Amino acid sequence: MSTQWEHKVLTYKLKMKGFDYGQIERDLNELGREGWEALGTMAPSWGAGQTIEVVVLLKRSVD
Repeated sequence: MSTQWEHKVLTYKLKMKGFDYGQIERDLNELGREGWEALGTMAPSWGAGQTIEVVVLLKRSVD
């Protein structure tokens, strides 16, 4: 039988002082303890290349 996966998408919006990388790290560490694994990121841009959000894609196996 093949492994079944569930997925999660985290979205972090650009704020006045930039991205809160500390919060992103805390979130990823907490989710890692719950069995989530980061698959990759996306950084959609707007206009002349201004990144307005960071998206983190995660997965974990379904037992």
